[in-house]
Amino acid sequence: MSSHVVNSAWKVIPMFESRSISQTVDFYTKTLGFELASVKPEHGKSEQYFCSIFIGKKAEANFYFSKVSAESFKSSHAYIALGTSELDDFHVYLKRTPGVEFDKEIEDTPWGFRQFTIKDIDGNLLTFFKFLEGGNPGEE
Repeated sequence: MSSHVVNSAWKVIPMFESRSISQTVDFYTKTLGFELASVKPEHGKSEQYFCSIFIGKKAEANFYFSKVSAESFKSSHAYIALGTSELDDFHVYLKRTPGVEFDKEIEDTPWGFRQFTIKDIDGNLLTFFKFLEGGNPGEE
């Protein structure tokens, strides 16, 4: 029974914290080029407390953000796999984009990744990577 349940998993959605959902949406959509899936509440009815953003076909890289106070905020870290040529292209794009803070520059790692890490406006870390060997799903 447990192998059937485990084998049915089809997606992981990390949950990050945000001090301002509207600023998070702006950074991820306008600066990084992610897509907005939803915001709660919608249409400015009151202060926003949740958003969902994504990149990739079928929202394969999807992130949820919940609003927290500055005092209770804790940063998170996620890895996002990109296609073979797209990783370097995205790195070049982000290096030229105002408002993007790099935590670690692009490098080839001993564990077989080519990767770089940026910080979002709250200090959450996003590591974009590709495999050095064996090909990369997602490439065109």
